[in-house]
Amino acid sequence: MMGHQKPVQYCRFLFYAAAAVCLGQMLSFASAASPISEAERQKKEAEERYEAVNGEAEELEKKKGDAAVQAGQLDLELTDLLTDMDLLETDMSDMTRQIEKEDVEYQKAEEKRKRQYEILKKRIQYIYEEGDVTYLDILLKAKTIGDVINGNEYFQQLYEYDRKLITEYEKTKNDALGRKEVLEERQSELQSLKQEYGVREKTLRTMITKKRAEESDFDRRLRAAKAEAGSQAEIIRKRTEEIRLLQKEEERKREEERRSEELRRNAEAAQNSGPGMIKSTGGSEFGRNVADYALQFIGNPYVWGGTSLTSGADCSGFVQSVYRHFGVSIPRTSAEQAGFGREIAYEKMEPGDLVCYPGHVAMYIGGGRIVHARSAKAGIRVDDNPAYRTIVSIRRPW
Repeated sequence: MMGHQKPVQYCRFLFYAAAAVCLGQMLSFASAASPISEAERQKKEAEERYEAVNGEAEELEKKKGDAAVQAGQLDLELTDLLTDMDLLETDMSDMTRQIEKEDVEYQKAEEKRKRQYEILKKRIQYIYEEGDVTYLDILLKAKTIGDVINGNEYFQQLYEYDRKLITEYEKTKNDALGRKEVLEERQSELQSLKQEYGVREKTLRTMITKKRAEESDFDRRLRAAKAEAGSQAEIIRKRTEEIRLLQKEEERKREEERRSEELRRNAEAAQNSGPGMIKSTGGSEFGRNVADYALQFIGNPYVWGGTSLTSGADCSGFVQSVYRHFGVSIPRTSAEQAGFGREIAYEKMEPGDLVCYPGHVAMYIGGGRIVHARSAKAGIRVDDNPAYRTIVSIRRPW
């Protein structure tokens, strides 16, 4: 038994020894392979981090580019908005001065009317109390033909005196009423300007509140926009003044033609007054068609925020609805319309072109005239002076 156990023990020893050697080799191999695997893992992690960082960099670059574009758009919007408000303030100041001037003239005319009315009233009272001389009185009291002639002359003098009083009073009254109407029209237009100014101011305040929260350097941008807006407004005012001088020269050259045209229009109006009697002149056929269509609605009401050509429209709603009839889509507000279509020089203006003012828009019809929804007092009407207010832009929508 003992002899038999020794070989078994020896075999077991050999087995354990071999197992130990194999395990050692395996551990040695694992130890040798471990640095390579770790390096590969670290490499993979580095590549992933690189891709992530590179993606973040690209995203940041994109955001930076988007921010630059948005900042540029913001600068433009702020400048345009502030320029509009600057020009609106100028036009409101001009309108206020016109109102003050018209009010003084109206008060003078009204005082004159009251004085003449008192004179006329006293004359009527005298006739009533004393009894006026009539042809029958003259004939009954006359003893000779000379008395009849003298009495008739006296009667004629009284008649001429009374007629003169009445004529002068009517003229003064009409003058006062005319000045009152102009005054009320100016006041109505000032109200429209104030409404538009309020809308623009509200838009500006909303934009400032929002952007100030989004951008740390917004106040710097706002100061820069205000400075740029002031410069732009001054350029526009100078350009409008140049247009007005040019317009005066044009009017001087064609004064005779205008007078004859005015006489013809007055004659036509007297025969058959109403919308559609005034026609556009010059330019393209399409532009004339647009302008003539717009002229059909003269006399219809002005309604703030309205777009109906019959029930009432504001200035921008009026021209938008006119162009919609011809399949041309233009923006809704006067501010948007001032940047729509092609810019046209004043000298090349044609019927159908939009004459844009701060907070207002009109349509040129040729012959130095415009049609527009002017104010609540004036309604939709034609005016002879395209440069009656500061012109921001002249646009051709088609």
